[in-house]
Amino acid sequence: MAIKLNLRTTAIPIEIGKFKFEIEMTDVKERALQVKLNDFVQKAQKSSEEKTEDEEVLRNMIAGMFDELLGDGAFEKLYAHTSNTGILLGVFLELVAEYSKEVRARVISKSMLSVINEKSH
Repeated sequence: MAIKLNLRTTAIPIEIGKFKFEIEMTDVKERALQVKLNDFVQKAQKSSEEKTEDEEVLRNMIAGMFDELLGDGAFEKLYAHTSNTGILLGVFLELVAEYSKEVRARVISKSMLSVINEKSH
């Protein structure tokens, strides 16, 4: 009798409006994204503290993060559709929240598996 287990894919499908993307979640990509997200948050906080309201600075920061997360050209594709940096900032924040939930769910699955493996030995 064979034991059959499903292997989850590392790709997380993302839909933003009519656009479809994928986030590849290998261990290396996940660590790199976390570093970039932390950097983005620090820059955004610094910009807020300095009361920098330069739309171009904000747009460039958001563009870099969208492209890093969803692939090169993702921001321009979305911006061409909305032409509104504020809307895309909201979408980005929502995307990060959902991404974090998915990563946590995957980590919990890994943790549960390690507990099961420990108990079986």
